[in-house]
Amino acid sequence: MELTRTLKPGFYAVELNKTVWIIPNYYQNLTPVGTGAYGTVCAAECRLTGEKVAIKKFSRPFQSAIHAKRTHRELKLLRSMNHENIIDMLDVFTPDINAASLQDVYFVSMLMGADLSSILKIQRLSDDHIQFLVYQILRGLKYIHSAGLIHRDLKPSNIAVNEDCELK
Repeated sequence: MELTRTLKPGFYAVELNKTVWIIPNYYQNLTPVGTGAYGTVCAAECRLTGEKVAIKKFSRPFQSAIHAKRTHRELKLLRSMNHENIIDMLDVFTPDINAASLQDVYFVSMLMGADLSSILKIQRLSDDHIQFLVYQILRGLKYIHSAGLIHRDLKPSNIAVNEDCELK
């Protein structure tokens, strides 16, 4: 089992929903958020900053050359993005000791309250809310399009929203 893996100093292992997470000691109180095509996400508290964060564990990032390229591309793009409606990269880490043993990659961003899909399931939005959300979506799209990028998977479940109706 993966829990018996030799841990890098300063890291600990925890199992959540049959997935082993090996993360730095300063990320605590992990709770599952969801699973997507490319990974699993947990909420955590960063003891260094006191902030709530989202940690994404990429699913088999080095299973094949295609997976490795996809992981590299996503991390490279997110690192270069700097816009209030684009998800921010606070941290990226691996618990693996060297490149030869590289198996896992984790990406850390600000924790948003929910995704747009879950909000739409529980409440009807006012015209003003819809207008504000569409405005922010278009701002984010304009930013990534100006960088020559296309999102390719834009859907309500991939749009994070906080309690102030701000989205990424």
